[in-house]
Amino acid sequence: MIIKSFSHLFRSLVGMLLLLTPSLFTGCIKKALPNIEADILSVVSKEGDFFADPVITNNEVKLFANDEKVNVKAYAFAFTLSRGATSVPASGSVQNFTEPVIYTVTSENGEFSKKYTVTMTDERVTFMPLEYNFEDYIIQDKNKYTEFFSLRQGRRMDTWDSGNAGFVFSISPITKKQPGLYPMQFSTTAHSGETAVKLETKSTGAFGAGAKKPIAAGNIFIGEFDSGNVMGDPLNSTHFGRPIEAAPESFSGFYHYTPGKQVIDHNSAPMPNVKDTCSLVAVLYDADELKSRTKVDYLDGTNLQTEKSIVATAILYDGVATTSKDFKAFDIRFKYHKVPQLEGFAGGKYKLAIVLSSSKNGDIFQGAVGSVLLVDDIKITIK
Repeated sequence: MIIKSFSHLFRSLVGMLLLLTPSLFTGCIKKALPNIEADILSVVSKEGDFFADPVITNNEVKLFANDEKVNVKAYAFAFTLSRGATSVPASGSVQNFTEPVIYTVTSENGEFSKKYTVTMTDERVTFMPLEYNFEDYIIQDKNKYTEFFSLRQGRRMDTWDSGNAGFVFSISPITKKQPGLYPMQFSTTAHSGETAVKLETKSTGAFGAGAKKPIAAGNIFIGEFDSGNVMGDPLNSTHFGRPIEAAPESFSGFYHYTPGKQVIDHNSAPMPNVKDTCSLVAVLYDADELKSRTKVDYLDGTNLQTEKSIVATAILYDGVATTSKDFKAFDIRFKYHKVPQLEGFAGGKYKLAIVLSSSKNGDIFQGAVGSVLLVDDIKITIK
């Protein structure tokens, strides 16, 4: 990852050279290389077309259509793409969204492509599931990392995301990609069923150490990861939260934790007598109030526990290794800091963020390589 101060210094030096030796640069400015990115960046729509903001993830776009203004059978879905990228079907073309529509986005240089599943519903709010057994996952096609999802009436919901897409930059281009390389994986050691989620704190190698980001904590969260922003601002790349149908009462599940041997800080310096700590965090917040001030309706890595829109929290920090091979149960009651407007839940006013991590201080790049957190059978009990 690139430190901002490095980029500022680089730009300053380039500016000085341009001022001192302009003749050297005359006629030598080259066109930018063709872009390799193939992403849908944003949705373009008329005011009133949607009940809620569209949700864009790594491979899906969810549209919440106002059926009084939108013809779901013939809608001209428009969007912006990465510089120079193209799509099939094209942005603005009329499509029938009574069933999911697959869009293939191809990068400007023609070497990379990505498929997006675009779905449209006339539901005012799509509420998050309340139970997660981590049985449903896929291995991403290109970079081979794990992606967990939920099923509702046989339909895939991309409820969970992780920082795996950002960790790709820490892997040597010549290394064969496989699921075990990444901080978030599936594990066949489970509390029930066939699989659980495995979170492992990984080294980011020389590339990360040079940027004072020597570790990547294993993480998985309710929300989406903005991989396009990870190089410049990794904490703002995590977008936490999904609408919940009623006020949560407790956050429960099963976990197993093995801390790594040596905690290091962001300078890669050992921290003697410090044990690594996992974290399981659930935060209820007022998304409408947040958006009225900040223009966004999600929390991120900078304000997960400090944003003034937070209504209630249920948090587990546990630095003690699980002594047995069995999973350990947790059941945490939500601590309310404000009284929510109960009628607001039906309209999606309140969202719940769940963030699980193998190193509690991974957001400041402090943790122990090798810390492993297994989590299974999460449940949110509502009032």
